[in-house]
Amino acid sequence: IKLFLPYFIYLALNILAFYFGRTKPGLTLSIFAGISIVLLGISMFSTSDAAMWGVLSIGLFNSIMWSNIFTLAIKGLGKYTSQGSSLLVMMILGGAVLPYITGHVADIMGGYQQALFIPAISYMYLMWYGLKGSKQRQITS
Repeated sequence: IKLFLPYFIYLALNILAFYFGRTKPGLTLSIFAGISIVLLGISMFSTSDAAMWGVLSIGLFNSIMWSNIFTLAIKGLGKYTSQGSSLLVMMILGGAVLPYITGHVADIMGGYQQALFIPAISYMYLMWYGLKGSKQRQITS
């Protein structure tokens, strides 16, 4: 059980973060992306088991992201909701490209820990999107 203790701690953190942000998808997305950035930082700069648990636990925090991104992105599209949602589904390709880029950077830099800044940048964008980028604005011409 001692081996799985870090995972259970991250699981409890996941449940708490979800509870506090459950009514605001943008805030929830930002909180979970921020926690993922912290876990990536732990994984990048630690040589202990914490590095492994950091990477493994990111999956817990990714679990909520897609539904919140989808909710924020199609909000207010009206008659264009079906087109917008189909574009979002096609953009899943980004999830297939980033691991390739991270792996290539890891080959160049000599290790995966050094290359984890690539997903960290992605999580920073998601954090911004949850807080600011998903806000609807009036376009004036």
